[in-house]
Amino acid sequence: MQAGGPDSAAISEAPSSGSEESDCEVGPESDADTALTEEWARELLSAAGVVAPQEVRVESRAGVAGALSRVLAVTVRYESDGEREALPLVVKLPPRDPFGRLFVAEAQFDTREILFYTELAPVLNRLAEEALGPGQGLPIPKCVKARLPDEIGGDSELVLEDVTANGFDSADFAEGLTVERARAALYAAARLHALSLALREREGPLDQRFDFLFPCERAAAGYLRLVRRGLPQLEAFLRGRTDCIEEAAAVSALSARAPSLLGTLLRPAEPAPLAHADFWSGNLLFREKEGQSECIALDWQMVSLGRPMDDVALLLLSSLTPEMRRAVGESLIEEYGDRLEAECMTLGAAAAGAEVRRGLKPDWPRAALRALLLCAGSVDVALGEPRAESRLLEAVKDLHAQGILSLKPDNDA
Repeated sequence: MQAGGPDSAAISEAPSSGSEESDCEVGPESDADTALTEEWARELLSAAGVVAPQEVRVESRAGVAGALSRVLAVTVRYESDGEREALPLVVKLPPRDPFGRLFVAEAQFDTREILFYTELAPVLNRLAEEALGPGQGLPIPKCVKARLPDEIGGDSELVLEDVTANGFDSADFAEGLTVERARAALYAAARLHALSLALREREGPLDQRFDFLFPCERAAAGYLRLVRRGLPQLEAFLRGRTDCIEEAAAVSALSARAPSLLGTLLRPAEPAPLAHADFWSGNLLFREKEGQSECIALDWQMVSLGRPMDDVALLLLSSLTPEMRRAVGESLIEEYGDRLEAECMTLGAAAAGAEVRRGLKPDWPRAALRALLLCAGSVDVALGEPRAESRLLEAVKDLHAQGILSLKPDNDA
């Protein structure tokens, strides 16, 4: 996993650990401005209600060029009623590489994220507005503009507010999240899970209306690529240490067994809420306001029907130091469960919330192993950074001690 670069605006949509974007580079996009013209900026300003802006220009500040997208931090500057104004934005465009474009198109990564922002998020936000009050919707950036590709491999565009202008910033991945930030992240996840459970109560299974959600069978193919790439690297790393002989053998056995495990690891359980599915600190931004940590979640390319513990386990294993996870992990799960159940009750989905809450602890082994496979898929990023290496190593040791590395498919005798 990769936490992003030093420019917080440039990593407002950070590389996804599950999307194989961990080798992206941060820097200015030399020819990215060709699509970001004055006409483009005027369309955005008009949609935002700005009347007759003058002296409109677009400034590119930084960019992230990855395998699945190009993410640009730009500022639209203009004059309105004699005042100079600035609109900071984050723009997501398809990769230039033809193979990358085809991969994105086949997996519908860009389409899924656009439809999340334009179709699913507005429905959940209206539900939140009705039940929880103004400003209580999903903790996500505002979508300013979106354009779906008009053909397979064609151009798409997603323009979001740059929330770093409002004080949000990325966390230091190597340092790990503080307890307060981990709690804020889990409360953000609880809002997503509770709203989607409430919508399911009203309308039935969400994938019937929102058919773009990442299907289990397609997710399995992506995880299989991660397994085949990452677990051998993880095994080799463990075998290079004299204190990890048992863990290396367990990872070797897991590598052989993992393809048959994917159905067990990825299958949703009823009642199935939405899951972010890549919920780690690199896809989160934080700010401190009035003594409280607040969290916004980014990168919704893998949003799917899933299990809440998937998001919880990935955050705890990937984004907390081992010492912090061992000290407060269980209490954070309890706090998350309390928040989820309370919000479900307010949203009219008390029974679903209680059922999901009861299943959290029993679901830890499955969710933790899924999280480890995601982490292993980006093991090359962790290797060479002592704190990241230690976090991965200690997670493997703990899961081995808990017997989780020996988990078998549901249909095994």
